[in-house]
Amino acid sequence: MTDREEYLRAWEPDNVVRFPREQWMREFAAPAAAYPDVDFLPVDMSAVYTAYLTGRFELYASLNLGDDGPRLRVVGGVPSDRDGMLFCLDTATGRVLLLGVAEGTLELVNSTFKALTEFLYHFALFVDADSGAAGRPARAKALRATLTAIDPRALADRESWWSIALMQLEGGLR
Repeated sequence: MTDREEYLRAWEPDNVVRFPREQWMREFAAPAAAYPDVDFLPVDMSAVYTAYLTGRFELYASLNLGDDGPRLRVVGGVPSDRDGMLFCLDTATGRVLLLGVAEGTLELVNSTFKALTEFLYHFALFVDADSGAAGRPARAKALRATLTAIDPRALADRESWWSIALMQLEGGLR
């Protein structure tokens, strides 16, 4: 289990933003086990995640996708498309979904909010240890194994957010 200090070392203390973990655990139906052990997220994680939203949506904003749709909280965005691709916590289940704003599409990113933070932690370690393109594909395969052990559903679909990110690191996509 990763503790608070390990997350802070990996993400850097000046690169984190708090979220209302205890309040959300009281207010939302998602099981307690779905939440991270820490009450903060990284602000910026290279090409895979950002909590720095500057457009139409605010961090932690509530989104309701119709009467039958999930109740969501925005927990980040895709750095290259902060307004169009949002990471959202499904408040009923604890899953993290990628919302394609223009089309209203939802895709599983992680089975739990906790798994998202663990993925971002391991991704930060990967980036910090990067020594160049030569060893990156092998290290990315090891990262894939680590992440699959944490949340196999996040990588089950070859077209999922994390699968594509890892394929790029492994040299399978250009």
